[in-house]
Amino acid sequence: MKWRTVLPTLLLLLIPLPLMWLLLVAMSGPGAGARMTLPHGRTLIPRLSHEERLRLSTYEHDCRTDTDCAPQLRCVSDARTARHYCTDSLCTEDAHCPQGFTCRPWSAENGKDVIGICSLLGVRQEGELCESLPESPKEGCAKGLFCQGFCGRPCRADEPSSCPEGYSCHAGEEGPYCMPTCKGRPCPAGQRCVELMGGQGSICMTIHGQDCQQTPCPQDLACTLNANPRTPGHIWMECLKNCGEGEPPCPEETACFLFQCRRACNPENSSACGPGFRCGRNHPSQPWVCVPDPASARKDS
Repeated sequence: MKWRTVLPTLLLLLIPLPLMWLLLVAMSGPGAGARMTLPHGRTLIPRLSHEERLRLSTYEHDCRTDTDCAPQLRCVSDARTARHYCTDSLCTEDAHCPQGFTCRPWSAENGKDVIGICSLLGVRQEGELCESLPESPKEGCAKGLFCQGFCGRPCRADEPSSCPEGYSCHAGEEGPYCMPTCKGRPCPAGQRCVELMGGQGSICMTIHGQDCQQTPCPQDLACTLNANPRTPGHIWMECLKNCGEGEPPCPEETACFLFQCRRACNPENSSACGPGFRCGRNHPSQPWVCVPDPASARKDS
């Protein structure tokens, strides 16, 4: 499943914002705006009434696949809480969302359908790192831009001119958008051109941890990239082992956290995690492990 794939991706760690919160605000009041643009070839799951949701026994229940959900619902995931549950669309247009939110598509686990969710409008501009479900405007894209790791405008794959200079059109889960590229361009001192989103985009960044793009990980480990919109120009790279259902237990002195075996730690001694990392977790039910520390990068900037 895509939620367990460990490829070069952008994952904003340690922001406890369950998707359920967005489901609640989607019902809280109307805002102004246009109908959501549906990605080409994708099917939008309808938005049900409150009464219809109450009649469905699987609504908001945990799931693994769509077969665990009522036919009107789809199984979706929230990587930050490692939870999968059944839901419908919470919006199909901006008018279904509160003020300051916009209706955006979110892929279901089956990779074919999308649900509409109310996403907070942000301040991030084109080419900047972003969070698909931002906690604050500092992580979200401005109106008219969509987040697929980077903020980008929609584009047409058969028309390169639909993207500005320094960008190229790439297809993502929610449609084709313009992605930045630094290939063939010089980077500032202390940075290098880092490929992100599986090579669809690239930007100049300072690397923390092991540069596993240039020095490959051992065969049983995967190169994992973590970046935070609040620390532009910084990225954390690590060689990590997969964990979870169907995977062997994590090695001694490590713990399974968001489907990756991370070094276990004591929250009273974050220094043991090494420079650029700290001891943390997203939820009380999760273990304490060493994770990237964006605050350390902000201090160095």
